[in-house]
Amino acid sequence: MKLKYKIIIFLSSFLIFTSLLIGAAGAGTDIREEINQFPGFSGVLIKDLNTQEVLFSHSEDKLFTPASLTKIFTLLAALEIFDEQQYAYPTSFYFSSTTPGEINGDLYIVGSGDPTQSPDVIRKIADTLVQKYDIRHISGDIVLDNSKFLPQEFLGRGWMWDDKNPLIGALTVTGYKVKEKQNSYLNTMPLLWGNIFSQELSKKGVKIEGNIRIGKVQEDLQVKYINYSDTLDKILAYMMKKSDNQSAENIFRTLAPEDNPEGGSATIARSIASLEEIIDTVLGLKWGKDYILVDGCGLSEYNLMTPAHLVKAISYLYRKYDFKILDYFANTKEKGTLKERLPFQVWGKTGTLSSASALAGLLETKNKKWIVFCLMENNFIFIEEEDDPKKFENRIIEYIYENF
Repeated sequence: MKLKYKIIIFLSSFLIFTSLLIGAAGAGTDIREEINQFPGFSGVLIKDLNTQEVLFSHSEDKLFTPASLTKIFTLLAALEIFDEQQYAYPTSFYFSSTTPGEINGDLYIVGSGDPTQSPDVIRKIADTLVQKYDIRHISGDIVLDNSKFLPQEFLGRGWMWDDKNPLIGALTVTGYKVKEKQNSYLNTMPLLWGNIFSQELSKKGVKIEGNIRIGKVQEDLQVKYINYSDTLDKILAYMMKKSDNQSAENIFRTLAPEDNPEGGSATIARSIASLEEIIDTVLGLKWGKDYILVDGCGLSEYNLMTPAHLVKAISYLYRKYDFKILDYFANTKEKGTLKERLPFQVWGKTGTLSSASALAGLLETKNKKWIVFCLMENNFIFIEEEDDPKKFENRIIEYIYENF
């Protein structure tokens, strides 16, 4: 009886083990069929989040244009450099005044790259300043100090000049994009900010004698008022969930250290260097050898990353922040780029360009296994509805949810 019992246990175990192998092979086969039928170049990496076991892979070490998956690295770098719950972008106001209600001379406004200033926010700033100093008259100019960023870098490297790109500046109006196909938008953004601000002052009865112009604050003036943005954690969540290019690029441009010994503006080159240092330190990846990133939002087709890089980055964020990291990602239950895209909960970052699509993130499968994944597609031909790369991604994610 004992021998018979042992044989039954062995056969049962063998059958269970064999069925698991067949199931795993079947999972790979079905995903492989999707990949083979997809009319483009695709890369896939699926891992167990906790054990980091590879559950499926295809071209995971090939370089792709990542589109907005680039924002995952902007998120990672910002969390490494700043205290996200304390840091806020300041906008500083300088002027001299000897008479109550009067600004005798110019009013200087120094931007730092705050990406949250909508026309409504600028109106509130104007209202606060007028009330604080009972301003009724400005005898000089409104001078916009946009020198925190290099002014001629109002567009990112590798951005298509004829796309409706967001404009970048130390003084930024949220949501403003290029409206015409031009490549000369120097100072457009700060002047737009200044015009909105000036109009709001005028509505409040402030008489302005001078003009609106670009310039630098006088060194002998003291700051009179500072407006602070929301804290960075809220800005990062908005950037990720809405896939907002303007805020992502502004954050990227402020990654360079404030106390740069060389002085001068926060250039794209310095931002790349800061991002490069962080990625090398925490992920061990080398810029120019393993990957290339030249902006913070993913509009540039110079950017090159692999699915393995994205999975490594998300896994690192999970190890450091645990499930709190999910607060930064879009998900299928809330407003954002993934809302109602799938019938179960997925947290992730989408990516879309004319020749690139991607989805990377985390999900808990039907079998209660946490998965980290990255799907990337380039050079596809989108003719039939079934060729839609987003539907291709959905079919793979649905299969992961049901079978892993």
